[in-house]
Amino acid sequence: MKVFIEEHSGNDDDRRLLLDQVVDQVRDIAYDIEDVLEEFIIHSQSYKFHNHRISRKLHSFSHNLYHVFPLRGISEKIARIKMSIDDMGSQHAFLSTGLSSPRPSSSSTNRVRPHPVSPPLLDDEIVGYEKEKETFTHQLLDGQKRLVTLAVVGPGGSGKTAFVNNVFKKQVITGRFDCHAWVHVSPHLKAEELFIDLLNQFCGSRKYPFDDGTNTQTKLLKYLTRKRFIVVLDDIWNQNDWDVIKEGFPNSSRSSRIIVTTRSSDVASVCASSSTHVHIVNCLGWLHALTLFYRKAFQDIDGQCPPELKGCSERIVKRCEGLPLAIVAVGSALAHKPRLPNEWEKFHNSLGCEITEDSNLSVISNALLPGYMDLSTNLKSCFLYFSIFPEDYSVDRGRLIRLWVAEQFAVGTDCLTAEEVAEDYFDELIQRNLVHVSNYDFDGKPRNCRVLNLVLTFITNKCKYENFASIFPRESTSQNQKIRRLSVHSDCTGLSGKSFLSGVRSMFLLRLLKISPTDFKKILCELKLARVLDFQGAPITKFPKDVTRLTLLRHLNFRGTKINMIPTSIKKLSYLETLDLKQTDVKELPKEILLHLHNLRHLFAYKYNVANYVVFDSVHGVTISEGIGNLTNLQKLSMIKVGEKVRILQELKNLSKLRKLGLTGLEKGHGKELSASVEQMPHLRTLNLCSHTKEDFLELGELRNRPLKLERLYLKGRLEQLPTWISSLNNLLKIGLKWSKMSNSPLQALQRLPNLMELQLVDCFIGGELVFEASSFKNLKILLIEDFAELHTVVIQNGAMPDVKQISLRRCPRVMIFPLGMNNLAKVEELTLYDMAPEFIARLRKKGEDCAMVTHIPVIHSFTLKPQSWSFENLSDSFSH
Repeated sequence: MKVFIEEHSGNDDDRRLLLDQVVDQVRDIAYDIEDVLEEFIIHSQSYKFHNHRISRKLHSFSHNLYHVFPLRGISEKIARIKMSIDDMGSQHAFLSTGLSSPRPSSSSTNRVRPHPVSPPLLDDEIVGYEKEKETFTHQLLDGQKRLVTLAVVGPGGSGKTAFVNNVFKKQVITGRFDCHAWVHVSPHLKAEELFIDLLNQFCGSRKYPFDDGTNTQTKLLKYLTRKRFIVVLDDIWNQNDWDVIKEGFPNSSRSSRIIVTTRSSDVASVCASSSTHVHIVNCLGWLHALTLFYRKAFQDIDGQCPPELKGCSERIVKRCEGLPLAIVAVGSALAHKPRLPNEWEKFHNSLGCEITEDSNLSVISNALLPGYMDLSTNLKSCFLYFSIFPEDYSVDRGRLIRLWVAEQFAVGTDCLTAEEVAEDYFDELIQRNLVHVSNYDFDGKPRNCRVLNLVLTFITNKCKYENFASIFPRESTSQNQKIRRLSVHSDCTGLSGKSFLSGVRSMFLLRLLKISPTDFKKILCELKLARVLDFQGAPITKFPKDVTRLTLLRHLNFRGTKINMIPTSIKKLSYLETLDLKQTDVKELPKEILLHLHNLRHLFAYKYNVANYVVFDSVHGVTISEGIGNLTNLQKLSMIKVGEKVRILQELKNLSKLRKLGLTGLEKGHGKELSASVEQMPHLRTLNLCSHTKEDFLELGELRNRPLKLERLYLKGRLEQLPTWISSLNNLLKIGLKWSKMSNSPLQALQRLPNLMELQLVDCFIGGELVFEASSFKNLKILLIEDFAELHTVVIQNGAMPDVKQISLRRCPRVMIFPLGMNNLAKVEELTLYDMAPEFIARLRKKGEDCAMVTHIPVIHSFTLKPQSWSFENLSDSFSH
């Protein structure tokens, strides 16, 4: 049934209306089957929580009393489902093949049906790319005596085709080549047709012997040999298509040029001759977007916006988020509407409805549809998942990945975990320019992301059509509708009592200001088969015990709520994979979690309390009893308070699948057990260790089996010296040494780490001079030096930290002169100073002694903590760059 739905969703043939109805019917039956299977699981399992014989018998009796009658009713439901299938088969004869002999899912390119191509933007609709066009033109005409491929990449509707066309059609370009051609590459490539089209364009009106017995590709190669040609391959979808097409071109030494446009960054990097030959056509900046909109909406008055329409115009342009095709389409539509504020406000409010496939702004939908249709089934589900979140909502990467795994969009293989498969999906959506990164981590990986507002509208419309997810209270829902994913935005008043709640599998509470405990309890009571409950940031003060009745639950997120206790009945959630209690007031976990939740993969339970500075006790872990060793599927565990329970450290050696481990409350004498357990974690990527008090020493013994995959290491507490094994962690990207108070500088042990990108040093050295030796820290990008009471001199020798971009100096009261050698760090983009000595700041101001050393740094900010607030000074304003 899933294959049938995938094959026939969005069909464009004459039977579309009929097929849409049938697909809806098949989907409803598939949901019914899913319900029956999961009801069977609930009512057939018998929990063995009781060790005593009498209590076990009582539990068995009560289980049978509660579950036997529902189990008998399931057979009746199965019979009704069979009747529904038979009825469908008799009503629609063409379904018999599709339902009885489902075909294996084909590759995405074979599934793609032709879709209307959006009209290219005109020359006057391309603004803001003057420098890029100049560089692009130069690379076409630079005289390099070899075949060069240039790639232009950007999301659908960004103006890639118009950008290339604006340069390509000029006589000064085409006149420099013997022949030229432009072809649009279909998502479903037919190489023979494409080669024929190319050959016809290259030959023009000249005759060419097509009857020499060779295939078209060979004819094309023969024709282009010893010719200087230029060709545009517009909208290549994947690397395989490129591999086929490029075989039709000779590796000419006569300065020929191939231009590729694509929506995929990966395809662009594969096609282009080098990284400098990849040109990114992205969304327009605010001023260019506004200029383009005014140019289209007010063509008859030379692009001058009437004052009464200015506010609404800006709101409309903001919704377009710089996407040129959308701006042009919206501006052109408004050019024919009365210039009345009420009319334009009405258009703004209905903008979401206007971009559907059969509406006035279908050009936007048409630009996005091919990219969506090219996705595999699981990727489509991952993409549609963004409809759950409101406009302008950036979603954390890890949260998304865990949700996709819980929804079973990503399934593990022999070589990859489900989370790693989901990571690949995440990266692919970004590479296809369907999802935009909001923030990057220090290592260049996306930290959180979102979809553009009009893209969100597009996928929200798709979700309605495919019944993937529903938004409450914005969308009207029928009582008979089968809703699988429900996202509640801002208000859930009136949600309780809705019959569709019984079929909801995933529920989200987003941006709620308040929620009635009574209504919330009623809503949870009506949920029966939920797999995902995501209440992150919701105004919840108490763990709802009705949650523990949802025994199929896989994902439970209370991050950022005010709950402070977890009931022992959580043991019923035996399928639970993620339990997120970060930034809650929970201080202790019940032992039932450790004894019964054997499927847990991610357990987060800690809270940061940060005021003006991060202090030693700003992170609070949770207390647990013995038994953590039972959770052998754990991949992430943070932060557990050890204290006197040495047994916990010994049990950790059972957690061989751990990728992330965070421990607080470590004491003297813990080193041996801790080291022995870390040695049993070959997949460890993040290790966060904190001593019991600021004065306690962290004991880190030598390791025979070192965690060579470790990427992040945080050590908080006294250290006599750094363990020698740290110097061998070649994959280490970030290290934080805090409150170590070592008598020897840690730089000697860290300076040769080949991939270290971020170094945080907080009160870790009691000496007076910190020296970064020549040619050390080759890949360092971020440096933090904080709270060094005795430090008076920082020396940066020639060649040290050549790639550093951000430097932060904080609370080093004896540092009076600027770090020596800072002027040699040519790539520094930002210098931030917190509570540094007034004399130090004075030397950096205009005409100060050290001013010349920092004139090359674009951003220099100084913050000083006053009794009530921070004072700020922009030192980069004191001199021009």
